Amino acid sequence: MPPLPAVVLERWAHASGGAGTAIVLPDGCRDLILRREAGCRPQWLVSPLDTQARSVASARATQWLGFRLRPGVRIDSAALLAAARHVPEGDESALLPHIDQHAVLDQRVADALAALREAPQVAWAARALGVSPRSLERLLHSATGQPPQYWRALARVRGAAQALASGAPLAAIAASHGYADQAHFSRECLRWLGATPARLRAAPALLALACAPGYGAGG
Repeated sequence: MPPLPAVVLERWAHASGGAGTAIVLPDGCRDLILRREAGCRPQWLVSPLDTQARSVASARATQWLGFRLRPGVRIDSAALLAAARHVPEGDESALLPHIDQHAVLDQRVADALAALREAPQVAWAARALGVSPRSLERLLHSATGQPPQYWRALARVRGAAQALASGAPLAAIAASHGYADQAHFSRECLRWLGATPARLRAAPALLALACAPGYGAGG
């Protein structure tokens, strides 16, 4: 297979043996996904930019193939899906140029997200970029549909979730990631990731999802 386009963070695959649900956690990315469910026609879709944990149900054995796009990528979903549907199934080399054509990352957006990932507050990121907070908000809302506060909060909770694997005390992780206290950290984890820090730490598979490649953690 040829190299992935620069806008693709990773290629992933998942299979379920029968009826069940899969958990999807916010990662700041949108994905181009091929869903193959037994007894159904293959379906292409572009995932939303999630704001909280959600469940995806399958009624029967299902295979998933996905291309996780980098945070902030602007996607012409209609054009990308139309192109994907005309690509022979399994011919990924023919699919990749369409991803490159219909998914674009504006360098200004990439710079803004990088600044927000590192800044303790949105205003600090705006100053580092040399723009006003209002200009930063307009840029990100236009490109991603979400305000700077979304990106800052997501980077913080995913970075803190990644730190759970270190075994450090929860209070220390909360403090080092800018939460007012451990209770604040727990509320934000529950809000974004659907589980408390203690539950994430006790569930390696769920913690791995929270730390998967995306915005603020995993790469």
